[in-house]
Amino acid sequence: MNATTMLRFIGRIGSVPGSDGYSFISLGSVEKTNGEPHGLSTRKDIFLHKDDCSTTLRPGLAVEFDVITRAGYSDEFRATGAIEVCTAELVPSNGNVIPGFSAPLPFNPTTEMQMASAKLPIHFRMKAVPMHTVEQVVANKPMPTIPRTCGTTTQEQQSDLLKAFLFHLFPHMAQFGTDFNVLDASDQVLDQQVRATAEDLQALGMSDHLVRIQSEVERFKATRKALKFTNEEGLVRPDTIIPIHYLPDLFMAVPVWFFYTNQQGLNGMKEINRSDDPEVHEWTKYFCNLLPGNRRWADTFQLYNRRLRSLADYGEEGFDVIPPTVARRMKWAVQAFDFVVIATPYHDLAGRDWQNTKWLRSIDPYVLGFKKGIPYIFVLARFSDSGTFPLYHQLVGDTIEYLKNNKQKLEIFDNFQPNWHGMPNGRSFFGSGQAGQHLLSHVNQLLEAFKQGNLFEWLRMEDTGVQVR
Repeated sequence: MNATTMLRFIGRIGSVPGSDGYSFISLGSVEKTNGEPHGLSTRKDIFLHKDDCSTTLRPGLAVEFDVITRAGYSDEFRATGAIEVCTAELVPSNGNVIPGFSAPLPFNPTTEMQMASAKLPIHFRMKAVPMHTVEQVVANKPMPTIPRTCGTTTQEQQSDLLKAFLFHLFPHMAQFGTDFNVLDASDQVLDQQVRATAEDLQALGMSDHLVRIQSEVERFKATRKALKFTNEEGLVRPDTIIPIHYLPDLFMAVPVWFFYTNQQGLNGMKEINRSDDPEVHEWTKYFCNLLPGNRRWADTFQLYNRRLRSLADYGEEGFDVIPPTVARRMKWAVQAFDFVVIATPYHDLAGRDWQNTKWLRSIDPYVLGFKKGIPYIFVLARFSDSGTFPLYHQLVGDTIEYLKNNKQKLEIFDNFQPNWHGMPNGRSFFGSGQAGQHLLSHVNQLLEAFKQGNLFEWLRMEDTGVQVR
């Protein structure tokens, strides 16, 4: 493959071994700049040397790059021309910061306990969760910089916020004359500049680069559409736009997911899930790799979601009725986001793999939206319409209680070699008799981290001095 390709690639550095100035981009995080699968003929992570990168190498760094075949390695690639992919800080350009979007907030255990103890009328039918477990959830400091209460913002503030957000995600689009206006966008100048640039590049014989520009413009417009949707639905709030590194914190409350997909994707999910040991779905890999190089997160996600579930599965099983407002919002959300998920606390649905466990369900699922290339989770709805945090602590507590009471059932995985994403050396399965013991050990470490008060740091691989397993 030549260094000049029709599209560049985006991925995240998974490891920086030693101090010799090189790193590896996790293959599972790599995709083309237009969001398509990378298509590279390798199963190895991509080598990146500091001389080929415009910024300091560090784990988790998102980079855009070209690839060439790595010298001396027929089945490996090397990244070239790597540049950092900017992530956004939600700070309006006029300096009028909307509280909660920019500066980390001090963790307030009193506020957390008030939130954990309060119940709205709609939550009265929530199952009882031991209070000592709920108190320990608070002690673990989930999502510590996300405010629990939010004031109102003006339309002007929201417009500035979204404009700044879009600029930080696509700063290079300023060269094409766009004003980054989300709420009242006009593409006249942008499209004129793109057409003029297209003529210039074609005259220079650079049609490949033109394809890349057109792809990036399409990605820019799709992202702007998603941001406009969040504004129209009143979702531009600091508790509904959550940094992706807090995904484990939110997941521990609602770990059983149902995905929207079209009919073709639905058929594919059903085909996979008929198997006693399903193949690892591409979407499973995608969500495991949102925290690159973090096997703790990958194992935790797959404990509940190695069988991908569709929204059709949600309807067939007769779960909580989807409120009309939520159904309407989801109808539009699937046109604006790459992934729309109903995230639920229905732990018993992991039962097919956990020796058919029985567990009284908790209530009040979330609807989450994800857009490729945007390092944020969008909380699109809550069945109760009560916000992000009411009942959150009880839901996490219920997950902890489920794991405590059912962890031994994971030994069933010792009976076969399950397909599993994130195994060492690129393997997708465990050796015979190893899977159950590995997963039991993982859950024991998770529960010990919870007991010690650093569960979420442990899941995010932010606990100091601890090596990746």
